[in-house]
Amino acid sequence: MIRRIDHVAIAVRDLERAKGLFVGTLGGRVLYSAPLEHEKFRWTTIELGTSCFVELIDPLERDGFLHRFLETRGEGVHHITFHVDDAARMKETLEAHGVPTFGHRENLPGWREVFVHPRHAFGTLLQFAEFDPLDWIDPGHVPPSYAEFAPPRSLAGAGIEVRRTGGEEPGVEVRQGDAVVRVPLGCVGKLAKALSAIRGNDPSDR
Repeated sequence: MIRRIDHVAIAVRDLERAKGLFVGTLGGRVLYSAPLEHEKFRWTTIELGTSCFVELIDPLERDGFLHRFLETRGEGVHHITFHVDDAARMKETLEAHGVPTFGHRENLPGWREVFVHPRHAFGTLLQFAEFDPLDWIDPGHVPPSYAEFAPPRSLAGAGIEVRRTGGEEPGVEVRQGDAVVRVPLGCVGKLAKALSAIRGNDPSDR
């Protein structure tokens, strides 16, 4: 039901100063930055390494919730976002276990969310969101941890599609028509070497 911790959101007063740390010093890459004007804040997603994402959120106006948060709590972690398969089902599961939720909504296309208040989550606001990560970053770059959401790659003329799969056992799926071969991610390198050796021994390739 939970795919991953997608990102940690950090409330900041000065976006450019914060980017100086996470991008300039730590070598992060800005994946997307956009205002949410009706909620009076902006979010900026930054990729660090191969599987770490930080979301910087900064206020656009003084009467928004984020400005009030900064005035009361100061800069720091605002919430943790869990990427889930089904936000409505997550809500049902939480409440069935006695965990109250709030803010269940679908106010943006392709985005569904529900929250657990810090008083019920050991002092941390938890966000559970259902979404396609590639819809929320600039096109042209697919982070390694989002590879499973990328369209399958086709081998020209061979009718073969190759894609990465996620879930409990991530791997690579090779499909040609109705035939499918799935290889665990840890075995992909060995398979590539074996195929290379076979190709090298094939006289037709010389």
